[in-house]
Amino acid sequence: MKKKLLASLIPSLMATSAFAAQDLPAITVVESSENSEINLSNISKEAIQSGTSSSSDLTGILSESPSVSVNQAGGISGFPVIRGIADNRLNVQLDGMQLVASCPNHMNTPLSYVSPTQAESIEIYPGITPASVGGDSIGGSILVKTEDPVFAPAGEQITQGEYGGYLRSNGQAKGANLTVTTASDKLNLTYKGSYAESGNYDAASDFKTFTTTTNPAAGTLFTSGTEGSTTDKDEVAGTAYKVMNHKFSAAYKGDDSLLTASVTKQNTPYEQYPNQRMDMTANDSTKLNVSFDKSLNWGEVHLQAYNEQVDHEMAFMDYKIQTQMPMVTESTTNGFKLSADLPLSASSDLVVGTEIQQFALDDYWDPNPASAGMSPNTFWNINDGTRDRYALFADWEKQLNSAWKTRLGARFEQVLSDAGDVQGYHDSDTFTKPNNQVVTTNELTESEAFNASDRSKTDNNLNLTALASYQHSDTFDLDFGLARQVRSPNLYERYTWSTWTMAAVMNNFVGDGNGYVGDINLKPEVAYTVSANLDWHAADRSWSLQAMPYFSYVEDYIDALALTGFDGFNVLQYTNQTARIYGIDIAANTHLGKNAYGDWNAKAKVNYARGENLDTNDNLYNIMPLNATVTLMQKINRWSNALEVVMVEAKDSVSDVRNELDTAAYTLVNLKLSYAVKRFRFDIGVDNLFDKAYDLPTGGAYTGEGKTMSISGVPLLAVPGAGRSLYLGFNAKF
Repeated sequence: MKKKLLASLIPSLMATSAFAAQDLPAITVVESSENSEINLSNISKEAIQSGTSSSSDLTGILSESPSVSVNQAGGISGFPVIRGIADNRLNVQLDGMQLVASCPNHMNTPLSYVSPTQAESIEIYPGITPASVGGDSIGGSILVKTEDPVFAPAGEQITQGEYGGYLRSNGQAKGANLTVTTASDKLNLTYKGSYAESGNYDAASDFKTFTTTTNPAAGTLFTSGTEGSTTDKDEVAGTAYKVMNHKFSAAYKGDDSLLTASVTKQNTPYEQYPNQRMDMTANDSTKLNVSFDKSLNWGEVHLQAYNEQVDHEMAFMDYKIQTQMPMVTESTTNGFKLSADLPLSASSDLVVGTEIQQFALDDYWDPNPASAGMSPNTFWNINDGTRDRYALFADWEKQLNSAWKTRLGARFEQVLSDAGDVQGYHDSDTFTKPNNQVVTTNELTESEAFNASDRSKTDNNLNLTALASYQHSDTFDLDFGLARQVRSPNLYERYTWSTWTMAAVMNNFVGDGNGYVGDINLKPEVAYTVSANLDWHAADRSWSLQAMPYFSYVEDYIDALALTGFDGFNVLQYTNQTARIYGIDIAANTHLGKNAYGDWNAKAKVNYARGENLDTNDNLYNIMPLNATVTLMQKINRWSNALEVVMVEAKDSVSDVRNELDTAAYTLVNLKLSYAVKRFRFDIGVDNLFDKAYDLPTGGAYTGEGKTMSISGVPLLAVPGAGRSLYLGFNAKF
């Protein structure tokens, strides 16, 4: 097992020395050295930096991994997908915190709280998560770290940092970042800050036949998402955002210990969503994170405690609209982890530990006296919701001989969830509009039935993992694994209660435009997964080819059942069914040679996933179709350049129950140029070089403008991808 503590105590001044020109970094898919983790891939700091000018969303950089794709939502809040599985089904951690989205649309996903410029390293466990890494997931893990503290040599003091910025033409996006560190041989103080802002991006061509202008005098429900504006036919409304991140951290190094503490603050004045019926109009988050590592004569101990407070608001971005539907979510997360690394012998290690996470949520929608449909009461979507996890885990790793390594793990989690009484806007099942039209909502009947039910649920979840690594020769390695992984329903899946269309469409974290209703009696999802990685390579790794097949059978998969149907959209209820997900990831790279035009390399990845509901014979929603990316890389003098071709097959295996749209095949070409000298790096590039028009296969339904509060008030359109965008960026170290 990795000795994380010992590595962190080694002064790492070399990491802050003059920045030399290097090749565009490749993704390490699987480490196969004797001391590496099994079933682990890494994205390095250098690889992250290469994407910071072209993306404000860290999930865009994650897609460099052959096992990861992206379901795009907001401009800084995409959902990473590992082998067809996304969102709460993944174990996503930021600096060891397994955070929970606090929003009926999951607008504040864990990775939305970190900019690409703040990330130092990313670890990805595709498909199977070791028991000691985390639980409450069925599809793998993504672990993001924002820093490893550096310390000066004994008796010295260092002060260093970096700053950078970028501009992108499409959406007129801009951003900046700053990092400052001062450290002695014992104490490190670091500040990391970032800023990002963008307007709506444009598609490559007109994708709609209408434009939208808000009409505040008429109190219309129509909105373009920006105050007083009119959208163009190629403008993808709901893609603008503005966000500021700040993090202050301190670390103290003892002779055999390391204490770190950090305070992180994010302020998001707005982030719009092209596939949601509301915009985020505020998201304020504060995180406290403290960890302590200590080496003892019998092993290592790791202790961590964290707290997160989130205040989240949604409404229309055009504040002149009289029929606003203000929505507020408040949450508190407290977490605690304790683990010990115990060397049992020269070839065997044991990790044991415990973990606690307590999550509390209030989700309420304030009344709007100007609207008969949204008054006189506060609508309680979830009142006093709680979801507490208590876990015990153990991982045993054994180097059987020079060729074989195994890792066996078990994790038991008890998940307790509950919620308080709710109420609707109205004290009856109907309300009357000013034009005397009577609207039936069933709010009273459904809230009374919910309040009379037993809402306290206890899930006892057992996770089992078995991983093995076999080094056959200098040119072939094999990793494979089996796992039983369990995830309990989240609060929105269990406790949202209203089938009224206007309320239901506000509860949707998959971006398909439909409305969703919870089910208190949902069972946990149980996934049985088998996966492998066959790795052929040259002895010096000048070329490699990796094939990574996988198969998951999921009992009690939480899918959806249609309650009512409308023009293009449905009201759905979460329900347990049976599913299977299978596919293959392929990754390859090779050194092509050197000539007068530089040093040439190439890499490629292919991703195929298939998801099926075995009870209904329907396709699972938002599965990326067959896709491939081929990159030609050149290094000449101080230039590191790349030409990237992204090819995506047509999507026709779609979810019928969600009215998921087919999308056509497309090919995109991206050009990336980078110049580095000493402590300065300059990036220039073009995304979608030939301005290709295309729809996002997993972008969901376009609900960024129109009469979005009416379930059938918008046409059923796919969200288009961005047209050509030129970007410029720089990074300087001091």
